[in-house]
Amino acid sequence: MKTADKERYIVFDVETPNSHNDRMSSIGVVVVEGQNVIQEYYTLINPETHFDPFNISLTGISLADVRDKPTFAEAWAELAPIFSSGMLIAHNAPFDMSVLAKCLNAYHIDWQPYAYYACTCQMGRKCLPDAQDHKLNTLCTLLQIPLEQHHCALDDAKACASLLIHYLKQGNDPTDFVHSYDISHACTAQKTSNARHVQPSETTLRLQTLQMILKSISADGVLTSEEIAVLEEWMISNQILEGNYPFDKVFRTVRQATQDGVLDNEEKEEMLELFNRITDPVGHTECCCFDIRGKVFCLTGEFKAGGRGAIEAHLVSLGGIASKNVTKKTDYVIVGEFGSDAWSSGNYGTKVKKAMELQEKGCSIEIVKESEAHIVL
Repeated sequence: MKTADKERYIVFDVETPNSHNDRMSSIGVVVVEGQNVIQEYYTLINPETHFDPFNISLTGISLADVRDKPTFAEAWAELAPIFSSGMLIAHNAPFDMSVLAKCLNAYHIDWQPYAYYACTCQMGRKCLPDAQDHKLNTLCTLLQIPLEQHHCALDDAKACASLLIHYLKQGNDPTDFVHSYDISHACTAQKTSNARHVQPSETTLRLQTLQMILKSISADGVLTSEEIAVLEEWMISNQILEGNYPFDKVFRTVRQATQDGVLDNEEKEEMLELFNRITDPVGHTECCCFDIRGKVFCLTGEFKAGGRGAIEAHLVSLGGIASKNVTKKTDYVIVGEFGSDAWSSGNYGTKVKKAMELQEKGCSIEIVKESEAHIVL
């Protein structure tokens, strides 16, 4: 991981062609040694699969752009030596790591069972706690870091590298944030998942589309009247979703804000906060006084500290009451550090979704990140 006594970091960003997030349409890589950029790499990739309209709109990459570009396997011949030479760094790194693992699996590439990485988003939560949020574009604006074209893989990787260098210059050590990504486990899990794949219902697909729309229009931290008008029009044409969370909550909030024909800043801020909470419920929650004694808890996601069984036994030994399902009696839904593949695909899971529905109904259930629960086995 070291070259000439300097730490070497491989900063990367991937873009994907569709909501499955198991193929790449482009990848950008920036190599940082010490506090200096020494190499940049970018390529479009032919994912050999379909493109969703949302992804085309987000990245500007379509099937026509990649027809004659290398496949992931062909690009990996150049990438492998780079990726093997240092600690991997990305913003919202579990997503990029998941896509990387799935691509390696899809092309039957035997790389290495584990990869070590750190996330500049997670680093930002500690190093820049007062930021409005910790999205890449928000932090770049805060620190006056150039971000030429958001969702261009190379531009995002360059911005992420600049964030990393900022943290390094402030005396922060990325190894304090290091995680080990189990590449082999991710590939095995994908094979198991594919073996029992069930086509999502029409309702699920529409709710996922709603979530992608909310994520897209709130990504820059600003809502415009035009964006709200487009959202409202989509919701009116999809009223078949009435009775489903979060459709009802969003529709009601948008309708109340637009009924007088004027959208003021307070209404826009309220909607932005709601959209951020819906699209990233785990990232937008804080628990200041976690106490498991006598409390009913439910676990979800993959945990950094260990397997769910061991985590559950540990919390029970501290006085907690384990539950397999989220109900009105649940006090805490505890979310593993590594989340799950479902969340990186735009679906944050039924347990978190159920907890949010119960919160909306007035239940005092809390969504707690693993780091806030201070789980140590």
